[in-house]
Amino acid sequence: MNKLNYSALLLAIYIASTSGLSTGGLITLPRLPSLATGGGAPTRVKVGTLSIPNVAVGTINWGADSPQVENYERISRGQFFDTAERYSTSPLVGLGMGWGTTEMQFDDKIGSAIVGTKFTPTPWRKKSSDVVEAALRSCERLGVDQIDLYSIHMPDIFSKPGSELDSVYWDGLVECVNRGIVKNVGVSNYGSTLLTAAHKHLAKRGVKLASNQIHYSLLYNDKSEQVRLTGEKLGVKTFGYFGLGMGLLTGGYSKYYIMKHLKDYGLSASDGYNLGEVDATMPTRKKNANNGRSVFEMNDLTKYAATSNVDALVAEMVKVAIKHKKTVAQVAVNYCVSKGVVPIVGVSTINQFKSNLDAGGSWRLDSEDILRLESVEVAKFEGAGFKRAEGKFVGYGEKSWVLD
Repeated sequence: MNKLNYSALLLAIYIASTSGLSTGGLITLPRLPSLATGGGAPTRVKVGTLSIPNVAVGTINWGADSPQVENYERISRGQFFDTAERYSTSPLVGLGMGWGTTEMQFDDKIGSAIVGTKFTPTPWRKKSSDVVEAALRSCERLGVDQIDLYSIHMPDIFSKPGSELDSVYWDGLVECVNRGIVKNVGVSNYGSTLLTAAHKHLAKRGVKLASNQIHYSLLYNDKSEQVRLTGEKLGVKTFGYFGLGMGLLTGGYSKYYIMKHLKDYGLSASDGYNLGEVDATMPTRKKNANNGRSVFEMNDLTKYAATSNVDALVAEMVKVAIKHKKTVAQVAVNYCVSKGVVPIVGVSTINQFKSNLDAGGSWRLDSEDILRLESVEVAKFEGAGFKRAEGKFVGYGEKSWVLD
């Protein structure tokens, strides 16, 4: 496994991809080249009128004990923070209550930070003015006069087919721009069809669609890669969440098994690897540690780790990590960057923040790295517990959103 003939493998991949071969319940991820190789690659990207780092700071799990925004800014100025009105530590958030608590952590602390937040469609929000009012409330909580990037959090999944309110919400974005409440507008969890429709709708009204935020990782990049390509054609930048596969792509769930079977994975001393350097690429998970995850999420993640072949992928990531003197988690993040995606990586400590900065930066996985990682067959990861991209926010396929 550690001595692949990549030329022969490329040919085999092409034949398999054009012959409709089944992988017995496993998927073979798309074989797409890295968009940049070597060092000296750009460390910032354009999103609408914004210039942001190639890795975004995720705040979905922020609570009262999270480091303050200004602490991050002291380390590296001009960071992009991704938040939303419905991001909250309140247990009532699922019922539409307790919204805005994460946004309030930014109040008077933003400094040079760039912040994007989101409007959440609900059954009781039916007018474009609802988008405007929500944006104004977000401004108050964030402590700003103008939001850098304001996005629709998901498609309208509440209305009956044929009467969806998506275009109404898009009109709300237009009004937000015209009134100077927001600088740039985006969408989230949009598939190719709806993304194209939103782009066209906004363009007719003189507003550029800046971004789309979707599930994107080494464990999920078949449908999402097609959405990214659609965005690329339209000039819409793609943000990616679940870049670490909810922890699966840090190596934490696979480390114990890999360390016990180093030879099987081509990571033994006879393969040229040092036990210490292999160990250092992956974190050690404490027994029964849930890292803030619900019991439902932990059950799903543990089951996936045991049945998906993700350990084989992580083993290949270890080899790439050692090659670049990085960690497995940093390889997972840089994979997204190398594909032209801005990964949104959750942060709760300063050390995580520093690691994420290093995961982006000016280095890139090369084409051999990309091929090595994408050649491992793994079961598609859709999420865990109630956090499932396709089940919760509609999928990325054309069938779900066929618009005239």
